[in-house]
Amino acid sequence: MTANLDNRPTLLLGASGFFGPALLEAFGESGAVATHFSRAGAGSLHFDARSTPITDIVSRIPSRPAAAIILFGITRIDDCARNPSGTAEVNVRGVIRVIEELRTLEVMPVFASSDAVFDGSRALWSEDDETNPILEYGRQKLAVERYLSSLSPPWLVVRLPKLLAPGYNPRCMITAWAEALGREDRILCATDQYFTPVAAPDAAQAIAMLVRDRAQGLFHLGGPERLNRRALLGEVIDEYRRFAEPRADVVECSLRDIPVFEPRPLDTSLRSDRFASRFAYRFRAASAVARTAIQAFFTSGAAKG
Repeated sequence: MTANLDNRPTLLLGASGFFGPALLEAFGESGAVATHFSRAGAGSLHFDARSTPITDIVSRIPSRPAAAIILFGITRIDDCARNPSGTAEVNVRGVIRVIEELRTLEVMPVFASSDAVFDGSRALWSEDDETNPILEYGRQKLAVERYLSSLSPPWLVVRLPKLLAPGYNPRCMITAWAEALGREDRILCATDQYFTPVAAPDAAQAIAMLVRDRAQGLFHLGGPERLNRRALLGEVIDEYRRFAEPRADVVECSLRDIPVFEPRPLDTSLRSDRFASRFAYRFRAASAVARTAIQAFFTSGAAKG
């Protein structure tokens, strides 16, 4: 694949989710073409990972994409655990089918993977560390990673942590906490789950930089701040108190006390030195993103009472 990547669009496969709008903004209105499965956006093309040929999508674009970012998938962790085969039909077999078709068309595949490929047994995982997912969702992500690593370049894998919205966004955990704090509610929050969350716009800018720089291989895109879930909630509460008094009760617990179908890894924090050594761009700290999101929650009029 030696064709010039300049001025060619990037295809966003599955852009109607939480991360898609940030990527559309990062690549620019004329720099990306989005697809959707069930939630259509302006100018978005319908795409079903199980059946839609990539050639059908590419034929509707004025010029062949330089790269395609694979975002689609079934992302609810317990859904994957309850139905491994059914979810793998999309998350593994559907993704691999798409990768094969992209490579036939000489479009570089960019796979959005996850920090869930690690077992959580220690802190600050690097790209060189051994993977050992304990979640079915993580095993499915790793299966695609291993398939890509068996291929000749070019291909790109980005492992993402928990993504945060710096503005009001009902899909973001920060907004969910803010809404809960305004009610007579009970927030169960783990003190022993550690991660390196990153603002979705920052991760999107990083991916755009990698694609434009023709980067290949594996990159972590974790935020600069390793903290536990309770510490992040603490940042949210501190900022919330500048506007109103929280009404909810926070109940601290272990991650193992939270009822889920499949136990979660305790520490999926990521080291992102490989990206940092290549680019001067720096991610915002999760605590700063949380404060900005709470400010947006109140100034947007979303706060009730």
